Amino acid sequence: MRWWPFTLRGTGALTLAIASFVIAGETGVVELMFFGVLMAVLCAGSLASLWFRAAPTATPRRIVPDVSTVGKPTTVTVTLRPPSRMMGRSGRWHELADPVFIGELEGDLRWGGAERVATVTYTVTPSTRGTYVLGPLRVVTEDPFGLARRAVRVVDAESVRVAPAQVEVTALRAMTATAGGALHATHTQRGHGVDNLLARPYQPGDSMRRIHWRASAHYDGLMVRQEENEAAPDAVVVLDRDDARWSAGAATAPGQDPAFEAAVATTVSAVAQLSHDGYTVSVLDSDGTPLHEPIEPGEKALLDAFAADCATIVAGGGRSIHDLSRAFARAGSGPIVVITGTVSEADVAALAPIGAHTTLPILLATGASADAFDRAAELGWRVQAIRVGPEMPGWWDDARDQGQRR
Repeated sequence: MRWWPFTLRGTGALTLAIASFVIAGETGVVELMFFGVLMAVLCAGSLASLWFRAAPTATPRRIVPDVSTVGKPTTVTVTLRPPSRMMGRSGRWHELADPVFIGELEGDLRWGGAERVATVTYTVTPSTRGTYVLGPLRVVTEDPFGLARRAVRVVDAESVRVAPAQVEVTALRAMTATAGGALHATHTQRGHGVDNLLARPYQPGDSMRRIHWRASAHYDGLMVRQEENEAAPDAVVVLDRDDARWSAGAATAPGQDPAFEAAVATTVSAVAQLSHDGYTVSVLDSDGTPLHEPIEPGEKALLDAFAADCATIVAGGGRSIHDLSRAFARAGSGPIVVITGTVSEADVAALAPIGAHTTLPILLATGASADAFDRAAELGWRVQAIRVGPEMPGWWDDARDQGQRR
């Protein structure tokens, strides 16, 4: 019972005190009365020694990484400092958390070192994307005799954002290499010293992300990288959020529709791979509305920000992919990846005009009617069903095989 302030030993001592009073009253043995008073005073003193002592102080949680990822460990560290050198017996710590965090959330607390501090470190693995609560962190301490205990909240609860899982998409790299992305990426991987030759003075309106700090220190003024990536080929990734494609739960909260979860994870993986391959990636909704600012090649900060934004994305708000072709009136020839739910032959026919704007159209769907994928392949699309569940990344290899049907 968490509300009971006594340990098992303290409960026994208190029971012994009560029993001594009862027996002393029945038998008239004065010694038992004195013994009962001694036990009662000892229990009361142990309890008072905890409740009238200041609680330990704690540093804020240090969460690494800042944005958690589904299936990857997240390390949490809290340093506790006692209010005095007399902390009594070592206690335990316990962290409350939403059920999506899998890990050991309690353990023994040991005060040690010259400053008698205690460090709480644990690792959790989130199982579902979204925004969840971690905490509060409570510390349970005991008096020196181990009779009483006190639970103190030392760190309040806080929200933790969990981004979708990402995988190494080797098959997509093999596909996009034919469109120039991988070749461009090799030209942007320069050696030491070359960056200084491509740096120029900062001008109002330049992105702060393009500041070249090494060149700035060398020239004693703000320098930015030359827009060497402006010629990078463009790629487009479309996430179909049309309500009709997903179950009702997909529009309410992350993690409610396994098919939509697989589609979101696929989107993040595709964007990351295309960016690494040297493309400037635009992410669109099913009606052509941008879901994020364009991600330039190698911009890890933007990739991380996009993954964090996808932690809370839900279905709804987008129109049917039948209207998507209007967004590609001026599109370039880079890859176009359409990620959607179950598609029919009518959907494939509506997407057909998009194929004229790219040399690499890719259709990834969680399901399809009997002839929908065959029809899409005939129209020049690389097609594949997205696997729903833990083995979702396996579709990349199958997509490469399916593309041979073109």
